[in-house]
Amino acid sequence: MKQKMNKLYREIAETVNEMIPVKWGEFYFYAQISESGGGTYFFYNTPENRQSFNYSVKIPINYAIEKDEYKINKRKLFELSDELRNVFKDNQQELWYSFTMSLESSGDFKIHYDYTNWLDTEYSFSDQMIIWKNK
Repeated sequence: MKQKMNKLYREIAETVNEMIPVKWGEFYFYAQISESGGGTYFFYNTPENRQSFNYSVKIPINYAIEKDEYKINKRKLFELSDELRNVFKDNQQELWYSFTMSLESSGDFKIHYDYTNWLDTEYSFSDQMIIWKNK
């Protein structure tokens, strides 16, 4: 289980790295997965401006990246995250509904799993993002 998880963490990190068209200092990747779907996004900063984080959905606009190419990678992030959740399911572990991966360019790496099913709450996507940012 641990080897499979580490492989998926690495693939997620590599995909995020490929999607960021500039040198980055750190990123925070978020995935929300349930039986009915979900989504992913991330925020990243640059070594020159560590206090300001850029939202992943703005990459195609800010850097003239092909939207189709961006969507393919975004879909890949969802599929990898779903596969990670299935590793938990296949090993009879409690299923998480979201997880956050933070990675610094130095290699410092953290994972946090959240077991709250946000899709069953009255919180909007914007509310959920505010809660996530403040954790």
